[in-house]
Amino acid sequence: MVKLAKVVVKGDIGIIEGQKEASRIYNKGCYGEFDGKLKLSLIETCYLLEKGRVDVEIDGRAADIKKFMEYALHYMPDFEIRYLVYRDLRERGYILKVKKDFLLYERGKRPPAPPGFVVKAVSERARFRIKDIDEFIEGARGKLILGIVDEEGDITYYIAKHFVMNGVFIERDYEGRIHLLNDRCVVWDENLMEMLKGDFIGKSFGKYMQLSLMEAAYVAGRGASVMKNGRKMSIKRFLQHAKKIQPDIEERLAVYENLRKKGLLPKTGFKFGSHFRVYDKNPEESHAPYLVHVVRESYEATWAEISRAVRLAHSVKKEMVFSMINGEEIKYIRLKRITP
Repeated sequence: MVKLAKVVVKGDIGIIEGQKEASRIYNKGCYGEFDGKLKLSLIETCYLLEKGRVDVEIDGRAADIKKFMEYALHYMPDFEIRYLVYRDLRERGYILKVKKDFLLYERGKRPPAPPGFVVKAVSERARFRIKDIDEFIEGARGKLILGIVDEEGDITYYIAKHFVMNGVFIERDYEGRIHLLNDRCVVWDENLMEMLKGDFIGKSFGKYMQLSLMEAAYVAGRGASVMKNGRKMSIKRFLQHAKKIQPDIEERLAVYENLRKKGLLPKTGFKFGSHFRVYDKNPEESHAPYLVHVVRESYEATWAEISRAVRLAHSVKKEMVFSMINGEEIKYIRLKRITP
C-alpha cells in the first residue's frame, strides 16, 4: 500500500516537503507550485484530501475533510462556492491552476502552455452587476467562464465576452412626413412608405405604415419630418414627448442607431422579454440571431433573471447580448450557456 503524502497546512497554504512525494502529486495533475517542495492552495488541498491522495495536518493534528473545510472557511469566506466549481471541473478531467480565480487549460494541455480560460466561481445568490462582468472580461482578456453555483450545488456555466455583431444592411437618408399620434407614429406618404418597406422599417397596414417611437426617431434623425396636428416638430421636442411614454428611449435609441451603423436591423424584442431582436440579413428569409437588452452601467439583477433570459434566448435559437451604456460608450456583452 502506497503511503499517502502528508500536507502540512500553514495559514492558507498546504506544503508537501518530501521531494519524491511532492513530485508525484504535481506530475499527476499539475497541482500547486513545485520547486523541490509542493505548495498547494486550500482548494487544491481539500480536493486531494477528499480524493484520498493525501493526509492533512493542521497545527500538528490530523484533519479530516470536515475539519479542513471548517478551517478553510476562516481564510476564504466563499470557500465552498469556489471549491464546488474547482471540484466539478477537475472531475470533468480539466487541469486548473488556482490564482485569484481559476486558470483552466484545454483538454490535453497543461502548464507551461497558456490557459484557455479564466473561470470565476459565483453563487446564484450574488447580484449580477453588468459593470462587474465587463471588468471580469477585461481582466480575463476576453476568455472568461462564469460558474454559477445554485443552492443544491449544481453548476451552470456561461462564457461571457465582449461581442461583435455585423450585418448587411446599408443606412440611407429619408424624405417625407411622419405623423405622431401618441405612443406611435404613422406614415401616409407613399414614397417614404416605399423606402421604409425596402429597409424593413415599420409595419405596413395597407394604405399606411406604422412606426414605433424608436423607428420614428431614427428615420427623423436621417431627414424625415415629424408632424403633430399639422405642425412640424423638432427632434428634440419629439424625444421629449417620447420620453414621457418611454423613459429610456434615449438609451435605446443610442443602441438602435449604433446597431444600424453596424449593418444590423433591430426590431422590437418584446415577445422575447428583451428590447430588441436583431437581424443581420433579410428578415423575410432568416430569423433574428440576437436578442439585445439595453442596460446602463449601473444595471443589477438576480442571477435567476439572467439565467431565465439566456435560457429563453437559447430556446428560440438566439444569442443573449446585453448592451451596456456608459456615457457615449456602448459595449456589447454576450452570455452563452455552455457544458464544459
